[in-house]
Amino acid sequence: MTYDVRQATSDDGENLLELWHGFTDHLSKHDDRYRHKESANDRWLQYFENQLVDSKYGTVFVAEHEQSGDLVGVLEARIMGNHPIFRLQDHGYINGHFVAEDHRGEGVGSQLLDAVHEWFDRSEREIDFYRVDVIQGDDDSEGFYEANEFEPVEHVFEKSIDQ
Repeated sequence: MTYDVRQATSDDGENLLELWHGFTDHLSKHDDRYRHKESANDRWLQYFENQLVDSKYGTVFVAEHEQSGDLVGVLEARIMGNHPIFRLQDHGYINGHFVAEDHRGEGVGSQLLDAVHEWFDRSEREIDFYRVDVIQGDDDSEGFYEANEFEPVEHVFEKSIDQ
């Protein structure tokens, strides 16, 4: 199958909602707190249209099936600024990287990573690295990123106030 990977436009917003639901459903299998609220669709669309489309420091890439025109994959990217204390320079951050289940294993996720790598590399800011978070227990995603030459660099721990 052939896919066209491109930057999303505001016209893609409504069509991206299905993929975004797939992403949040995937996360909520590992942590129920990632289920979205009732007003989530409207809020996500506002965020997408106002802070990601045509943004200097953020974008969304989509993978579009060339024959059907369906959006089958998505990846949100942002450029983060220098850290005020640590020697973490400008860097990239990937969020919401998701491929529809029936298109996994076809290279869509890797094509999206290739596109965002080029986008970070072309930035007017000097981006030396980029990161992605993987939720605890999501071994498939962890393996995917390791296979795509990502290295784990930190673990996030949390403790409930009720404990």
